[in-house]
Amino acid sequence: MSANGWSLRDLYRSLETPGENRLRDAHAALDAAVRAAYGMKENEEILAFLLKLNLELADKESKGEPITPPGLPSWVPRPADFVSNDCVAVRKPV
Repeated sequence: MSANGWSLRDLYRSLETPGENRLRDAHAALDAAVRAAYGMKENEEILAFLLKLNLELADKESKGEPITPPGLPSWVPRPADFVSNDCVAVRKPV
């Protein structure tokens, strides 16, 4: 983005143009992965699903029941085996 002089807004403005778009494809893949991870149906309303999930977890918490946080479950023997360093790193401005 820096090499092209784009801002984050410029990048996301590209989603407004019709046709193929790698960012749109990446968002669609991410949306599908998140829906699958949470067990959401393809056309299920996201906000309704999240509200229901939040209410269920709040009820469990109020009863003192355990809630599994995001991430790997505690029974995974070597969590570091699932961690990679191939992410986007934040660079400090020069």
